[in-house]
Amino acid sequence: MQLRMLRMFFLAFAFPILWVDAAPLAEGSKFLPETVDFSDFTVEISAHAFRRVDFNSHPGAIGFKHRFNFLEGRRANFAGHYLLLYWGCGTGCQQFAIVDVKTGQVFMNEGWSTSLGVCYRADSALLITNPGASESMRVDSGYYQWDGEQLNLLGRGVTPQLEDCNAATHASP
Repeated sequence: MQLRMLRMFFLAFAFPILWVDAAPLAEGSKFLPETVDFSDFTVEISAHAFRRVDFNSHPGAIGFKHRFNFLEGRRANFAGHYLLLYWGCGTGCQQFAIVDVKTGQVFMNEGWSTSLGVCYRADSALLITNPGASESMRVDSGYYQWDGEQLNLLGRGVTPQLEDCNAATHASP
């Protein structure tokens, strides 16, 4: 009986998470995964250390107060002057937020979740969701460019071998 309930739970809740970031490649995508490189989206890295979160900048930020306060004193790890913070939201699920090191502004979106984590660099505005996705998985990698306010989809597909990024595949403290 317990095994049957566990199977029903998996089919109802866990299995659909695999499709969170698996929309088909959008027509008119600017890039294919094989052609995207962090060096295509280079930015200058800020020397500022993060001081304080502006909890008024996003209504959901206060719910993650302890996670955001953990960032104090850190330097940018994404897109020049931003900190990318991530945490687990269940089995095979990670959510993330972006915080401006200079202003403390928080950027969050309920749709910012992945199954296999994210890949990013301090000197690039490129963010890859679900790095390492393969054709045998029911999830694609998403390629996004951060413009200072939102993530803009560049394309989707299978990620080639990535060796030069900060791979976030587990929850930060």
